[in-house]
Amino acid sequence: MVKIPDEVVEAINNKDNPKILATVGPDGAPHAIQAGSIAAPSNEMMIAGAILMKRTGKNLEAMKKDGKTASFLVLAGPTSYEIRCAVGDYVTSGPMFDGMSEKIKQMGMTLQGIWTFTPVEVWNQSASMEAGTKMV
Repeated sequence: MVKIPDEVVEAINNKDNPKILATVGPDGAPHAIQAGSIAAPSNEMMIAGAILMKRTGKNLEAMKKDGKTASFLVLAGPTSYEIRCAVGDYVTSGPMFDGMSEKIKQMGMTLQGIWTFTPVEVWNQSASMEAGTKMV
């Protein structure tokens, strides 16, 4: 486990920044979705709300079982970060679930659960000379 740098946490938690979650299917094919429910409650955890996740949810279940990492891409203009994470638990109750569920209801949708993730690597993927630099 690594700690996500503060500037990356800030980019993740900025609701205006697009966020992508990439998984891999049992057949080895990559799959990516944009999700507004991606957040970093701390620099040691990321979460993604399962609202319309179908293929992604199945991929995450298999990836957790196989010990594979998921990848998040956070875009902040020309600045972007990749956060590779171990797949954690699927939470369907508790304070974290209740808080996100209320926000999702305000958008007219229903939260099915929350996937938790533990960061293992953070990379700078910005459109700059820093591209491809491992941060932690």
